[in-house]
Amino acid sequence: MVYRDDETQALVPKARSTTPCLMLLTCCSCIGGFLFGYDTGVISGALVSMQGSDGGFSLTTLQSETVVSAAIVGAILGAAMGSYGNDRFGRKPMILASSTLFTLGAAAMGLASTLSILITGRFVVGVAIGVSSMTGTTPTNASPYWLVFVVPVYIAEASHPASRGTLVSLNTLMITGGQFAASVFDGFLSTTPQGWRYMLGLVVVPSVLQFIGFLMLPESPRWLNDKGFRVAAQDALLRIRGSADIYDEWELMVAEADASDLREKNFVADLKAPAVLRALTLGCGLQILQQLCGINTVMYYGATIVQMAGFNDPSTAIWLAALVAFSNFAFTIVGIFLVDRAGRRPTTLWSLAGVVLALTALGTAFHLAESVSIPVHGVGACASFGTCFDCVANPGCGYCAATNTCLPGSDVTPLDAFLCENKRLNWSFHTCPTKSSVYSWLIVGAMFAYLACFASGMGCMPWTINAEIYPTSVRSAAIGLATTSNWVANLVVSYTFLSITEALSPAGAFYLYAGIAALGFIWLCKALPETKGLALEDIQRIFEDDKAQ
Repeated sequence: MVYRDDETQALVPKARSTTPCLMLLTCCSCIGGFLFGYDTGVISGALVSMQGSDGGFSLTTLQSETVVSAAIVGAILGAAMGSYGNDRFGRKPMILASSTLFTLGAAAMGLASTLSILITGRFVVGVAIGVSSMTGTTPTNASPYWLVFVVPVYIAEASHPASRGTLVSLNTLMITGGQFAASVFDGFLSTTPQGWRYMLGLVVVPSVLQFIGFLMLPESPRWLNDKGFRVAAQDALLRIRGSADIYDEWELMVAEADASDLREKNFVADLKAPAVLRALTLGCGLQILQQLCGINTVMYYGATIVQMAGFNDPSTAIWLAALVAFSNFAFTIVGIFLVDRAGRRPTTLWSLAGVVLALTALGTAFHLAESVSIPVHGVGACASFGTCFDCVANPGCGYCAATNTCLPGSDVTPLDAFLCENKRLNWSFHTCPTKSSVYSWLIVGAMFAYLACFASGMGCMPWTINAEIYPTSVRSAAIGLATTSNWVANLVVSYTFLSITEALSPAGAFYLYAGIAALGFIWLCKALPETKGLALEDIQRIFEDDKAQ
């Protein structure tokens, strides 16, 4: 408890550094990261599971892209809502609202009887993700890798500076760990009839736990102080800390709140300053490049890509996608290790160079698989296709092994069932038998290498660099713009991937992403400065140089 008799009364804290409140905060941090990761990773296996008679849906390419992208559209809207709501209503109410939306959206998806309900559920979950992602800012004394992935403002403002790095690392690992866990759950449920309902609905459990956990936590001390609730802010800070070192932090918190009032007056002018525009170009460019490398084609469509590689069995495809997702989880740890040791510039450039090589290898592996694909005889609307690979790449055609023909149809049956004898055994809508499994395994290996290269640098560096390059007066707004750039680029990639594979073939799609990554590498060689070990003021001077960028 805090005792005060006037404005100058000193704080009298209890001498305890680890409190139940702080431990609960740590647990909620882990749950929040897991939620974010699970919801972005689960759709890969669910998309495969829901296809066909057992799954209940027969999705076209456009419908599949819409199911995936609905969450991203929701996230863009949720980010705008979260940015406003965090300041207007507080961090805690917005986190509780996010948990509620997670629960409602997951329930809608798990119980969906129509495609429109499924898409609505994905949209609601996306709003929840967006609200969570925009409860992010950069405290002036944050660790350099604070924004490895966007961490809730509540955690940043409530945690002690000495433990913030640990909490951030836990949150980051739980995001990629949540993606990996989602792929493992997808694998276990892949043989369950309509298992996708359980895949998408399981997120109800952690979202309810997060809601209960945050009900027992106080509001962010910094938000309370910024809004003028000084006594409540002191009580909240002491409840979380329970230690004797909060007096200095409280004084700093008050000083920062007073200074922010002055900074807001010059906000627009500061945002238009040439140095800020240079930094913003780099920050937004990094975020856009991160997505245009095609990372979420593997995260959202991983199991579908594995099926394209020739692994016909849905369960096998989902488990192999889980193996690939493990690469993302494991090499995120490498990225966290490198950020303060190797430096931002070399880690980013080496990571991006690896991404270019891995994407090129992935495209080449698909090209080789296509070159040995079985020649087929096309019929009707599918008459123009000469190989099985080209046949199944078209959303309206499938392969009949009994007659070695490419026929119009759906994932359940050809339009004319009499043209494919014993269609249950012979009809394939998504995959082809291959003459050699070597190329199929090369594709999986290239996907693993791609995620390993990406996660060790490009996965975290855009967030880390954005956290450092902006002046304090515009940092929150600039990071908001960069984050929006990331979501919009994410939407473009996820909504066009399947269509691009149809137009250019899978090999062409990955060659395209490799080309974009290569252009990004050339740009960053010229534009990306090294910021390791520099004070924020020194970093800003780099962008004040007229020759910068």
